[in-house]
Amino acid sequence: MMRSIAAVMLALAAAGPAAGQGKPPCDAQAPGYDSHDITCTLDGSGTPRRYRFKASFTGSHDDTSASMTPTLDGAPVACDKGSKTSTQGEDGEVSLECKFSLAEPGAKHLEVRVQWRHAQYKDFELRSD
Repeated sequence: MMRSIAAVMLALAAAGPAAGQGKPPCDAQAPGYDSHDITCTLDGSGTPRRYRFKASFTGSHDDTSASMTPTLDGAPVACDKGSKTSTQGEDGEVSLECKFSLAEPGAKHLEVRVQWRHAQYKDFELRSD
């Protein structure tokens, strides 16, 4: 029994940190002074799948603004109700989020442009739910 647990843990470690966590592969250059472009490949297996893209910031205050523009194969993404793709004047730690579904077959390319003013960009996360 102990041997099989160790084998599973070694297999997961060899598969990388994204394995089993629902994180599609993304390509991102180092963030610029006020923008960041991220490109991710999504599995369009034909089975409906939900995704959540989140960008986080710190040091936000009353004159901060931030927004993100997601596109899927060049077309604007319709973020689900409750998503937050822009912010203005929030204090402290803030984040933007776009939740969306993908049901069409074939690999899809998600591109997200994140822009901000008077805040510090922290990171992004794309998860498959």
